[in-house]
Formats: sequence, structure tokens, C-alpha cells
Amino acid sequence: MKKTLIFLDRDGTIIYDKKYYFGSQKNWRSLIKILPQVIDGLRLLKKIQNSKIYIITNQPGVAIKDFPLLTLKRAHEVCRYVLKQLEKRNAKLDGYEICEHVSSYYVKSRPEFSFNKKIIGNFHCMKPNPGMIEKILKKEKLTKKKINIYVIGDRVSDVKTALNTKGVGILVPFKNQPLEKEKIKKISNKNIFVAKNFLDAARFIVKREKL
Repeated sequence: MKKTLIFLDRDGTIIYDKKYYFGSQKNWRSLIKILPQVIDGLRLLKKIQNSKIYIITNQPGVAIKDFPLLTLKRAHEVCRYVLKQLEKRNAKLDGYEICEHVSSYYVKSRPEFSFNKKIIGNFHCMKPNPGMIEKILKKEKLTKKKINIYVIGDRVSDVKTALNTKGVGILVPFKNQPLEKEKIKKISNKNIFVAKNFLDAARFIVKREKL
């Protein structure tokens, strides 16, 4: 029997994001708000037998020198806090992975910041590269042949991450990323679904898994 592994983006998918760079502020906990439909969607996904759900998140703020509070340790603290908030609402996840690196393109697109040069580059863990998923598969002692993979996120990079692992990518449009829905139209692939919201994404997966 195949396992179902569902990977979720964090900012803009699970929690509201206004380019906060969560963890760069002293009051970061007060900024974390779980988005509508997420709890109901997660509770539905957890009904899928032989399944696990993980957050995979790029956290480029760790590489920005202008955010001295946002260390890798703090980024992990934020993820653990998000998991606890979900668990309190009966939507417990199985874990998370972080990528703290940034691409040279990201650096060039944000000239207002200074960056730690040691973590600039095309690292394998950076979405849309599949590194974070592969790390979780190794932890779970699974191969891609034994699982069905889904990635839910608010950006094209999340969808491409799914495609790069032979999985299904689901875009949940977030109002602070209005161009992503248009970008996704340029990719022709049957393993892409554009959901109305997180609950719609969950229902799509459940239907495919024939729950």
C-alpha cells in the first residue's frame, strides 16, 4: 500500500503573510494568524489513511543581515510555534523542514537588503528544488516509488517543487501574491490544480486518494 505524503508551504498558505519575515521582530508571535479554511482542510487531510503531512518552507530572511533577530535557530522556533498552534486546534502535523538559503536572483531583486554571502546560491533545499522533500523521504525511509506526493502552496515555486518530485502541485492563491495564478497558466501539466482555498485543495487530494 502506497503512502500519501502532503507537503505544505507555510507563509501565505498556512499563516497570513504580509512580507513579515517572521522571527525578525520581537513580537513575531502576535503576527502569526492561521488562514481561513486551513484547520478544516488539515482535519480532512488527516483522515487519509497511511498519510503524513509536513511543512516545507524557504526562509530567506535568515540570510538577510538586516534582521539580526532572525537566526536559523529563531526560524526553527517560529516553525515549532506554528505547529503547536495547529495542534491546539486538532490539526497536528508530522513535522517541518526549513531552507535558509537564497538565490542570487533573490538577492538582486532586493537591493534594499544586505545578505550573508555564505548562504547565497542554488542550494538543493531551495524550492522549487526537491531537497526538503527528499530529506523527509530519507527520514521516513521511503522512496518516490512507494508514495503519492502532493505540495500545496501559494506560489509557482511550490507547484514546481511537486512536479520536480513527480508529484501533484496545488496552488492556493493568496491575495498578496496576485501574479502567481497567471504564472501557473503558462505551465502545461496535468498534475497541477488551482484551488479556491485550502479546504478546496484538501478536498481535491481526498478525492484523488479515494477516501
